[in-house]
Amino acid sequence: MYFLFFTGFQLNNDVLQIMVSRYSDSNLTIDFDNFVACIVRLESMFKTFKMLDKDKNGTIELNFFEYFIWLQIAMDSINTK
Repeated sequence: MYFLFFTGFQLNNDVLQIMVSRYSDSNLTIDFDNFVACIVRLESMFKTFKMLDKDKNGTIELNFFEYFIWLQIAMDSINTK
């Protein structure tokens, strides 16, 4: 998923592996539909994180409701294949 470099997203290896397992096929290739779905999901997650990062320090503290929403976003990106 080297294409992520060109989209401006920087992911650690753990997140990258999750995205690969979710959006690529058994040959580790990705078709256009899954590419678009991946980029849309990443953009949503980055925007949500930035919104919750009130101090702009790269970390967030979540209350129960915020955690639940974040977890739903993250789990949807894994479980919708």
